[in-house]
Amino acid sequence: MVLSILLLAAGTAFAGAPAAKPVVQTPEEILRGKLAAVRHDHDMAVRQTMFEGGDELRDAVTSSAGPAKEELANRLPGMAPNPFEVCMDLDLCPSAPSSLHVDEPEKIDDAFVALARPWLKLQEARGKAVTTNVEHGTGVQISLEDFPQQPVLTLTAEPAETGGFDVKSDASPAATKAFAAQRAAVLQSKGR
Repeated sequence: MVLSILLLAAGTAFAGAPAAKPVVQTPEEILRGKLAAVRHDHDMAVRQTMFEGGDELRDAVTSSAGPAKEELANRLPGMAPNPFEVCMDLDLCPSAPSSLHVDEPEKIDDAFVALARPWLKLQEARGKAVTTNVEHGTGVQISLEDFPQQPVLTLTAEPAETGGFDVKSDASPAATKAFAAQRAAVLQSKGR
């Protein structure tokens, strides 16, 4: 009898306990999670491509001039500024970058997130939803709710001839202009 009373009291105590709040992830955290889920496909082939590109990069830097030489030189280890901190704030992001170069396969996810960030920040400021889909072989697809041009962007990573990987967005010139216009409208509505 005493045992059944104790069990009844314990059940009542647990029933009255408040339920834990669900953890809400930001679109950037969701994208990172999806990227981590598909990351290790074809790592050995990727590493081999990276190691074979060193001589081509050295030759390309040596034979280039002007802005092309500077762009290639930034691919040398330790020479590039931190490319992953772009558009941390929509105020400081007048345009969405269309490509980044990374030297190591482990940095591809950071490049995907950096290229997606301006669009994620803009949609957040507009109060519109973002859906991300990550598939091996397709890349990252970002669906932008109620975006006036190109509502689905695709980000891809490909081995570069000069070593490393080029991570690119397929944003059209019209989508890039729409980004700038939507950003200006959002900032103006907020008095910035």
